[in-house]
Parts: sequence; C-alpha cells; structure tokens
Amino acid sequence: MADKKNVIPKASIEPQSDKKITRRGFISWLSIGWLAFAGATGGFFTAMIRFLFPNVLFEPPQSFKVGYPDEFTKGMVDTRFKKKHAVWIIRDDKSIYALSTVCTHLGCTPNWLEAEQKYKCPCHGSGFRKSGINFEGPAPRPLERFSISLAADGQILVDKTKSFKWEKGEWENKESSLRI
Repeated sequence: MADKKNVIPKASIEPQSDKKITRRGFISWLSIGWLAFAGATGGFFTAMIRFLFPNVLFEPPQSFKVGYPDEFTKGMVDTRFKKKHAVWIIRDDKSIYALSTVCTHLGCTPNWLEAEQKYKCPCHGSGFRKSGINFEGPAPRPLERFSISLAADGQILVDKTKSFKWEKGEWENKESSLRI
C-alpha cells in the first residue's frame, strides 16, 4: 500500500464554479458593454464639439463715436454712454474727455450726482470730483480716462483700448482729452 501522505492529487480541468454563462447572459453583458462604449464615445464627441464652439461674450465695440463736440454742454457730465459703453463724457471750458465708470477701489460703478457735483460709488462710498480725482472713501486713485479724438467726419471718437492714469502723469497726454 502506498503512503497517502505522498500522493499528489490529480489536476482537474473542470471549472471550479458551477455557474455557466448562458447565451442570454452573454448577450445582455455584451449589450451593456456596447451601451457604455457608445455613451463614452458620445460624451467625448460632445466635449469635442463644445470645445470647438465655446460660449462667446459679445461686448460693445471698444472704439465708438459719441457725437459732435457742439452736442455737449460746457460744465455738464453726459451719462448717455454709462450703461452701454461704461464711459462718461465731460466737457469743461478747455476740453472734452472720457472718464471710465469703473471705481478704482473694487470695480463698482459710481453714480453721477448732479446736485453734489461728484461721482459717488454705492459699494464703499468712494467719491470723485467731476474731473475724476478721488477725494473721499477707500478708492486708492482717480478714475481712468480713455483716448478721445475727432474722427474724419467731425464726430468724437472714444477708444477704450487706450487708458490714461492720473498718478502716472498720463492725463497730460494729448490723446487723454480733446482740446476745443
């Protein structure tokens, strides 16, 4: 008799599990796989098309005409272009200039107060004189001016791509105001 301790068990080629995949189970798993593949491919192409056609923020043009010089009254602030172009047009005794409507403190939009002859920011109380110089509140510097010139047809042309800062001495630049 052979020693039972030294006997090597025979290898079995039968599956360990009694679970066998049926044709119906195979087709359902295949369907799930194809649906997952189609969903991933659709998501990829959706992202690709979204990348090719991004959201575009349409802004008003940065260079625009505001009218003829004689349409602006001396000593008055013209607020017609505040909402659309974010600019005030001011005519004094010697010149016409375009001021930015963006507060230099945190970017709020000040309001022109005709009775008090000043711009007042509603967010934190900064005050600016008619010229744009800050005199009260937390605003660290005056409002910016934009380039202003006469177009070929005699109208005033404002170009917001060029801004001039008072603290850098740029208000003395001939493009920062229109001499009349």
